[in-house]
Amino acid sequence: MDFLETFCRVSRKLMRRSCAFGAFIALVFPVALLAQETSSQKPMHHRYRVVVLGTDGGSDSYLAGYLFYAPLTEHGTIGVAGDTSIPGNYNSYTWTHGVRTDLQALPDQAGSPPNGTYINWINQWGLAVGYASNGIQDSIAQETETKAVIWAPDGEIYPLETLGGYQSQAIWVNELGQVSGWLENTTPDPYSMGAGAETTGFIWQFGILQTLGTLGGPDSVGKFINDLGQVSGHSYTSYTPNEVTGVPPIDPFIWEDGKMTDINPGNFGGAQGGTNYLNNAGQVVGFGTVPGEAGAHPFLWQKGKLTDLFLVGNLGGNLNSAYNVNERGDVVGIAALSDNSAFHAVLWRHDGAFTDLKTLAGDTCTQPYRINSHGQIVGFSGSCDFSTQHAFLWENGEMVDLDTLIPSDSGIQLSTANWITERGEIAAQATLTTGGAYRAVVLIPDGECDGDCAARVAARHDEQRAAPMSTNTEATLGVESIVIGNPTRSSRPSPLRPFLASRPHPQN
Repeated sequence: MDFLETFCRVSRKLMRRSCAFGAFIALVFPVALLAQETSSQKPMHHRYRVVVLGTDGGSDSYLAGYLFYAPLTEHGTIGVAGDTSIPGNYNSYTWTHGVRTDLQALPDQAGSPPNGTYINWINQWGLAVGYASNGIQDSIAQETETKAVIWAPDGEIYPLETLGGYQSQAIWVNELGQVSGWLENTTPDPYSMGAGAETTGFIWQFGILQTLGTLGGPDSVGKFINDLGQVSGHSYTSYTPNEVTGVPPIDPFIWEDGKMTDINPGNFGGAQGGTNYLNNAGQVVGFGTVPGEAGAHPFLWQKGKLTDLFLVGNLGGNLNSAYNVNERGDVVGIAALSDNSAFHAVLWRHDGAFTDLKTLAGDTCTQPYRINSHGQIVGFSGSCDFSTQHAFLWENGEMVDLDTLIPSDSGIQLSTANWITERGEIAAQATLTTGGAYRAVVLIPDGECDGDCAARVAARHDEQRAAPMSTNTEATLGVESIVIGNPTRSSRPSPLRPFLASRPHPQN
């Protein structure tokens, strides 16, 4: 009996138990969080131990993951894409408490370069999903085929079935082993959300792949899947291109119980919308554009109701998007300033409060990537063109430069923080201070911030108080920042949000 057959049998048993387990978690988890949040003994900040993750024969290593979300589990397993000695080729591996597991690639083709692998997400059981190249030429896109795959915890690879098309990708996996993603058929599509052919979202469960359909257009993409089996994504709603974007209208959807539902029909009067995250409470966050594609509003959808978060709180500017939502319903995203010269990370709390997280001293823009259920937020602060970047942690009402919380002799400079677990472990991207090579790193809480750490935090805070808030008057964030383009390639992945990914990314 192979791994997938065994896993499917175990998953069916877990599915029968999931409702009772979910009810237990729903009752216990908030109580535990409340106890931790109300503790008067919690220090203001922690210092962090740094684990630098290596390459695979090349010069750099990157945080893997879909969009801006680094795959880091509560058990401390992280997915890394290490480049090889062959330019543009990446091999992925997982790292868990000092143990590295290389992920198996698909068989090489004679005369072709070695095949690469890329992780999008990992569940708590160590099941990883993503895609792998197979060395065969895609006759439509004229590029190497990539196939949606699952990796067992020991790194063994299992390709998923397709519709005969050239490209596919597994994007997310929940705790029951259900997988979401997209795949192509063989029909060429000038507006392809894949690489050149029509795409459809899918859910894979217990060894069976089911396609999700569309909202009326040629393509859809399944993105996130939660432990309730809900899938969020985006889909064309017709075959007629919009005159501004050049592609058919795109709406966000939720798929559950075999039905795809448009959760923001017509967006906010514009032609584009998408989902950026789906939590286990069934809450979806994302954005939708306004008439003429002149701006975007953030949204939160839950239990059939969509909330325009721009009406809850904004900074007066045109470009806004919701990026992430924790299990409490707190949402983080970005909001443009009133003159559209910059954007800030912002927080919409479940109690209706709205907070501008602002920036670190000397920076103009901030983006948040993840908020955990303790209200800790990580992301990047830097210039609006991403030419300078500093990883930040926001907690206890203030933004902290993560470089001040790690040893001064660590040999790295942090640029972005892309995930934080409930335990406070952080996945971040860094550069080596000698040579400037890129490195994926894990930051592990290591006691209260004191001594050199506290002095560095205090010095950065003094700099923050002394420096006026920077502005960027040389460029205005324009409509071109929103338009997805033709083809959209929104699944490979265009982030379906106003701003492009800020870190080096193997798929860019």
